[in-house]
Amino acid sequence: MLRFGLLTDQSRKSKAARLLYEHVRTKGKATPTTATQVGPWPVQAGYDLATTDRARVVDLRLHEEHMSPYFKTDMNLFHLLMLDDKIEMAIYKTSEGILLAFEGLPENPEPFGAHGHDMR
Repeated sequence: MLRFGLLTDQSRKSKAARLLYEHVRTKGKATPTTATQVGPWPVQAGYDLATTDRARVVDLRLHEEHMSPYFKTDMNLFHLLMLDDKIEMAIYKTSEGILLAFEGLPENPEPFGAHGHDMR
């Protein structure tokens, strides 16, 4: 399922997101994508991120913005905390800011422990 997060220009992480987009556009190993709309937002240009650039998205620490009115997303805090470099990612430029799209996020936590649950 495709999940997305839009960092608008008023967000405190917008400068870091713009710098990440410019890095991916100029120096990254990303491949351009032909998408014209992601979720409810029309996009201008976008790139599918290579595994080397995915760590940069994780380093943005989007979970710090989960309550911000300037970060529009369909993800909850669990999804934001589960972001890692194994998730397929894409970055897009929109008129409102930088849009990040994620494919392959788990919907629920994985069971753990001897019988699939915590014994505490």
